[in-house]
Amino acid sequence: MKRFKARGLLVVMVLSAVLAGCGVQDKPSNNQGGAATETVSPSPSPEPTAVTNVIDAAIYLTDAELTETIEQTVKLSYETEADLVAAAIAELQKDAAGEAVALWKPIEVKSVILEEGLVTLDIHLPDEARLGAPGESIVIETLKQTLFQFEFVKSIQLLVDGAEIDTLMGHVELEHPMLKE
Repeated sequence: MKRFKARGLLVVMVLSAVLAGCGVQDKPSNNQGGAATETVSPSPSPEPTAVTNVIDAAIYLTDAELTETIEQTVKLSYETEADLVAAAIAELQKDAAGEAVALWKPIEVKSVILEEGLVTLDIHLPDEARLGAPGESIVIETLKQTLFQFEFVKSIQLLVDGAEIDTLMGHVELEHPMLKE
């Protein structure tokens, strides 16, 4: 009988120790003064958030007769200079307000890269974006005026489907790259 009591007492002690050990993880421990102490795990350091800048920039469009450029001021949000260039080009492709015409709207922009002051712009030119000599000249001029307003843009390399071409639409000769004057 002593053996049975000893085994039973041993089982009860082991179970009590296991249960007490499991409960400690969920509850704050009490120190001798009666005040509860918490274990604080270090929180992960927050990742740096990108700073979004907003500027007023000029976007150059044209009139319906393709005789002159029209300046419109827009707000551009960006984090980097490359983002600013991409945002300006995206604005060139939006519907124009008032009498202005956005000649860049039907042009597909495949990529925009900014490296050391050179903007490399790769586009696809669908048939509906092809214009006569005055339209072609205005398309190039609106791009140059829009991008060269930014101090960090020194030149523009315009590619069509990844290739340097002599003329954009067959009328106006392109420089490779076009340099800021």
